[in-house]
Amino acid sequence: MKGWNAKRIAASALPALGVLLADRLSKRWAAVCARTPRTVVSGFLGWRYAENTGAAFSALAGRGLLLCLMTALIIAVALVWLIRHPACGGWTRTGITLIIAGGMGNLYDRLSYGYVIDFIELLFVRFAIFNMADMAVVCGAACLMIGILKAEGERR
Repeated sequence: MKGWNAKRIAASALPALGVLLADRLSKRWAAVCARTPRTVVSGFLGWRYAENTGAAFSALAGRGLLLCLMTALIIAVALVWLIRHPACGGWTRTGITLIIAGGMGNLYDRLSYGYVIDFIELLFVRFAIFNMADMAVVCGAACLMIGILKAEGERR
């Protein structure tokens, strides 16, 4: 396959597996230990176990099959893009890697349980309860945007 480079693929796969493992372990912990809401940092951070059948902010709640298909498609497109563009910049590669890892973490939940385990609650603002996979997707999107802007700046 043109452009395929095992070292570059491994450079993305290993961090993605680390994020996926951290997500799985934290959700397992939450399912056992965070069922009772508790404050971790007063006025800032708490644990509150939730089972989300939707996407962000419970959008598309109860549409598990659609969410699984959309997530699997995004993961597949991202993987193909990484393989076809092995020399993409570090910000772009990191962003896509985090999006894949986070998507895989939440897809695992949907396929295994029919919902995503959420447990991280910000206490200083009214916001959705989320998980480590969600954080990976959001951070990945930010890194991807930086990578795109940086590449665009270099073209000019």
